[in-house]
Amino acid sequence: MTVESLRLRLLLVAPLRLASSIVWLVAARAAGASTGAAFLAFAAGTLGLVFIATNDPRARFRRAESEPEPLPADARVAPAWLHAVHASIPSTFGVSVLAAVTLAFRPTLSALLAGILAGLGAGALLAVRGVDERLYVDPRRRVVYRG
Repeated sequence: MTVESLRLRLLLVAPLRLASSIVWLVAARAAGASTGAAFLAFAAGTLGLVFIATNDPRARFRRAESEPEPLPADARVAPAWLHAVHASIPSTFGVSVLAAVTLAFRPTLSALLAGILAGLGAGALLAVRGVDERLYVDPRRRVVYRG
């Protein structure tokens, strides 16, 4: 069985999301978005996503999560690149595809999506401090283990 560290996934995907957000913001500017509109859209996307992520109203309706299972003795930790890939699908990849599609006809919308990526990156960084470093996940079964 191959598992991934929840903490490492967040630590690896955060800079990937932040770097992607800068790439899409620069691409939006190069595609014709005005400086003011692009930066305003980027800021709105970033702040909006961070606000929504940290103030999710659905959180109070969630059932208490069960205790993580003990990490099996035969479990091995996946390589870092696999942590990053699994953490970026579908959110980071999906938002990047949307930014690419909108780049040709609405570059300001691409800047907004770049801000959403930045918000996802900031959210990952904010979440890292609350994640126990002994927690692992089996990405196939979505089972959480404590090592």
